[in-house]
Amino acid sequence: MSERSPQKIKKLRKQADRLRFFSRSSLYIARTIALIFLGVMLCVLAFVSCARLANLYILVNEGMALRIECVLQDGPREELDSYFTSDCIASDGRLYDATYQPYTVTSYNYILEFSHIRVWPWLSDLSVDVLEQADRIVGTANSNAVDPDSDPPPWTPIRYRLTVSKVNGSWRISNITTLTVDPKIDPLPTPDPERSPLPMATPTESPVPGPRLSIITPTPFL
Repeated sequence: MSERSPQKIKKLRKQADRLRFFSRSSLYIARTIALIFLGVMLCVLAFVSCARLANLYILVNEGMALRIECVLQDGPREELDSYFTSDCIASDGRLYDATYQPYTVTSYNYILEFSHIRVWPWLSDLSVDVLEQADRIVGTANSNAVDPDSDPPPWTPIRYRLTVSKVNGSWRISNITTLTVDPKIDPLPTPDPERSPLPMATPTESPVPGPRLSIITPTPFL
């Protein structure tokens, strides 16, 4: 028995080493698979978020631009169904505002600023805060205007919170909530006319290269 004890101990050590190697290998493989799965999930979440952000940006930009066109220039209201739900259109008070009906607006400058965008993949509804502005409204008064010589009134800036929902497989603006009417807007900085411009380097003319002389070596006749 004493002669077999070292062999049994050696055999047990080999089995223990194999079990230790197997457990370490299994742990390494499981950790690698978990890291790969986590990386794939992060890539999928990033892709879905970017796709939602792109759809939200296009939908809100085009939808709100069409909305103000319908208010100022009596645009095609039948196309609003491509961007808004029917309930949102019916409850939009500004869309049915008759302030600009006595005027024929020929041009205007439209500005829409985005903030607080929420497009996470686990959200069923998306939302974004926008600041809607319009200036340089040019137009003439119609015959039904109170003052035939008046200009179109200025557009009141409003900060909205838009909710975007998926309806029949397509994203639509389902709700428009007014956050702030006529918020304080910082004007853009104007250039100072008294400030002298920075000196600029005067370009120097590069010399025009002259024709190069080539030496022709006569070839002897064969």
